Amino acid sequence: MKMAKKVLQVSPAYYPAISIGGPIFTNLTFSKALVDLGCDVEVLTTTQGLEPAQIADMLLGISDQSEFSYPIWRFRYFGYSHFTFAPGHIFWLLKHIKRFDLVVLQAVWNFPIWISYLICVLYNKPFVVIPHGSIYPETIGLKSSKIKRIFLAVYVRKMLQRASHVLFSTYDEKEKVVAFLKLPLRAAILPNIVDIKPFLQLPEKGLFRSKYQIKQDAPLLVHYGRVSPKKGIHFVLSCLPKLVSEYPSLIYVIAGGEDAEYAKLLRDTINEKGLGAHVIFTGLLNQEDGISLMRDADVFVLPSLSENFGMAVVEAMLCETAVLISDQVGISSELQAAKCAHVFSSETDGLLNGLKSLLNDEKLRLTLGLAGAKFAKDNYSEEVVRGQLRPFLMVN
Repeated sequence: MKMAKKVLQVSPAYYPAISIGGPIFTNLTFSKALVDLGCDVEVLTTTQGLEPAQIADMLLGISDQSEFSYPIWRFRYFGYSHFTFAPGHIFWLLKHIKRFDLVVLQAVWNFPIWISYLICVLYNKPFVVIPHGSIYPETIGLKSSKIKRIFLAVYVRKMLQRASHVLFSTYDEKEKVVAFLKLPLRAAILPNIVDIKPFLQLPEKGLFRSKYQIKQDAPLLVHYGRVSPKKGIHFVLSCLPKLVSEYPSLIYVIAGGEDAEYAKLLRDTINEKGLGAHVIFTGLLNQEDGISLMRDADVFVLPSLSENFGMAVVEAMLCETAVLISDQVGISSELQAAKCAHVFSSETDGLLNGLKSLLNDEKLRLTLGLAGAKFAKDNYSEEVVRGQLRPFLMVN
């Protein structure tokens, strides 16, 4: 066997579609790792997650190498945004698939993945699947469950069985999915790659607080990432009245691209509970502001219902911020074992107790923050994960 030289990476969305959340940055760092390993990489994607102004400035249907050292092929999608029906992918793949030694499918449910899988089978091309948490039983049940179950029966199970490797980002994801599907898969673990360079020189504390007129001594809780139901932000809001009674100046910042329906529910809850003076919605932040926010936070909170990895958790750790996460976050067991995060059971009152414990103990927050930064650098940096990736690129 030899390592694949020409690799096609297929993803329904790609940078700069940052409104999608963590997978966008994961796909980007994955591409860089492939390049650093000596692969000739090309990316096939759609316009999902991009604003009209961004699309207007992009080359569609032809090779675009203006952003990175490797070509990106973008095609406009039509219809439902989470299916990303892009007919241009069919003709492109039929014309170009023979050029590649290996195809990496960075999703499961979308049209670009489905058509890429079929054409790989047609041309006998090996492919790897990276589900990004999309086959968790809990995730399948959140929405569109009937449609997903149909897709699961029609092609997803067969696709996963045919894949040369199915790469899960955590042991939690691998164990739950394999148990759920009951299929003989060539399953393996490959942690998400985190670009640690922006975190090597952290900003001084207080910049975000000053920008948003938050008192420097006010207890600051933070959510950073997609504002969607599975993130469990509503659980934090249910704890706020009790916390505010003990910490009258407490502020909870909710930063990230918003699911409109869920964001409305959150705002209605805030109004009903009279918490308007204690909650700030920032919308999407650029990376610099996001780092400043997490650097200023006393506690990063993620009471997620389902999370295959937790990119924002790792980013908060790299900011030396104490993190409080549910046991449904994929990396929770690893972080708990390393004593670099406070993990609570989603079936108990652990969230409120965890928040109080961390807010009351500055020394504990500092200890967790420093331990978290070290663990993230030692386990999720490109230099570490890149070596783990190489065996999955081997082809006949």
